[in-house]
Amino acid sequence: MRQLLGPLTKAVLREHYDDLARMEDILRDSDLDWTVVRPPRLTEGRLTGIYRIAHWKNLRRGLFISHVDVADYMLRVLEQPETIKPTIGIAY
Repeated sequence: MRQLLGPLTKAVLREHYDDLARMEDILRDSDLDWTVVRPPRLTEGRLTGIYRIAHWKNLRRGLFISHVDVADYMLRVLEQPETIKPTIGIAY
């Protein structure tokens, strides 16, 4: 099923993925300090403080995460030098 839904989803959302890729290219080419955090589907769930992260890739089987946990992570890493200029996947 995953082999069918993955390509189908990418085909349907191709313009959105292309736009995201262009945005990340612009950031990478800039002199700015930036961090891209890539959550999957955002939920209205509560703050758990428990989530997985991965630098330079999305997380396998990472289907959702609450918007407050994404905000929690972003605030935690605001001053950490190792989070400047990577793309970070986040999910439960």
